[in-house]
Amino acid sequence: MLKSRPVYQLFSHYYDELTYDMPYGLWLDIIRQFKGGRRTVLDIGCGTGRLTAQLPFDEIIGMDQSDMMIDVARQESGGNISYVQGDMKDFDLGRQFDMVTATVDVLNYCHDEGEVLAVLENVYNHLTPGGLFIFDIHSVFKMTNDFNDVTYSDETDHITYIWNAIKGEAPLSVIHDMTFFIKEEETSDLYRKVQETHVQRTYTHKDMLQLIDRSGFIIDTAFSDFDAENAVTEVCDRVFYILKKKQR
Repeated sequence: MLKSRPVYQLFSHYYDELTYDMPYGLWLDIIRQFKGGRRTVLDIGCGTGRLTAQLPFDEIIGMDQSDMMIDVARQESGGNISYVQGDMKDFDLGRQFDMVTATVDVLNYCHDEGEVLAVLENVYNHLTPGGLFIFDIHSVFKMTNDFNDVTYSDETDHITYIWNAIKGEAPLSVIHDMTFFIKEEETSDLYRKVQETHVQRTYTHKDMLQLIDRSGFIIDTAFSDFDAENAVTEVCDRVFYILKKKQR
């Protein structure tokens, strides 16, 4: 049995196969909707780059904390895309972008409000005046219903996984305890057991609005479940925030 660090190390090699049904096109539609004439983008928590590679910008930089995720992304990168390793809570790329994105609940990996504020302030400093920050988080409803001591499982031709979503000790948090059984070879009946543990936490819409205000951002809009016309309600699954840096 192999047990890796909780930063998507071994998981990076199987991430795309296990997330085959992730609706990346819906995130891409939102980014296109708010893009305007913006030409440069920083994609935080880019993972293996599946969405990053589709972003409609002249210059794209993907950033992730996992060096192995970055390695996978670089194998498929195009001429206008580069990747860097970095922590969203503490990074300095020495430049600014017209847009920053953090999709697929990246900010839910912040352990407390202080870390969320650190991300917001870092992003603010990396945006050009009038630049946008687009991100989404799990709703309170999803955290308390879908991730409250629930077990999920799935399998592909190469991998079977069991995912235990265990209620965390911190408010509105979850421990994702995942066990993978990975086939050694196509013709083999032997499987390797790998375990990964990840912790996520979400925040109420009210608390998030207060953090956004403290960071200096202007709220362009907030909505739910991939539709800019959907209000943020108590029963939605995912909340989206479109933030704008103040003009000089």
